[in-house]
Amino acid sequence: MLAFKQTRDTQSSTYQDSLMIRRLVFIEEQNVPEDIEIDENEAACLHVVAYQSDKAVATARLYQLDDKSFKVQRVAVLAEERGKHYGNHLLLALEQAGKELGGERFILGAQSYAITFYEKLGYVINSDEYLEAGISHYDMEKRL
Repeated sequence: MLAFKQTRDTQSSTYQDSLMIRRLVFIEEQNVPEDIEIDENEAACLHVVAYQSDKAVATARLYQLDDKSFKVQRVAVLAEERGKHYGNHLLLALEQAGKELGGERFILGAQSYAITFYEKLGYVINSDEYLEAGISHYDMEKRL
């Protein structure tokens, strides 16, 4: 059974689990520079981690833009845990957390290879392609 923990506390074990996943996926796998991956918004975000049998398997963070808008960021699933639909469940949990905070609009910058994943969850592309940290992205949006 997948369980979720969330935190804003950058000293918590949940946040440390989130960072561990992000370091493996973004910094090691995708060669994103650490100073881009771990930024000045860490303490302002709600960090959500998915656990399978007490193992942290996926993470994402939610950054509040205004009263009704949130940016989904740093969505990552451990390589050995991909294909198990953890990302789907994680995004739904993240959206629910945002909805409880008054969120109606969710935006994100999706890596090109993940467009179909987000489209299946109801996100639509609303930008031209751009590069971020040397990786092709598109902005996407979902309204609840």
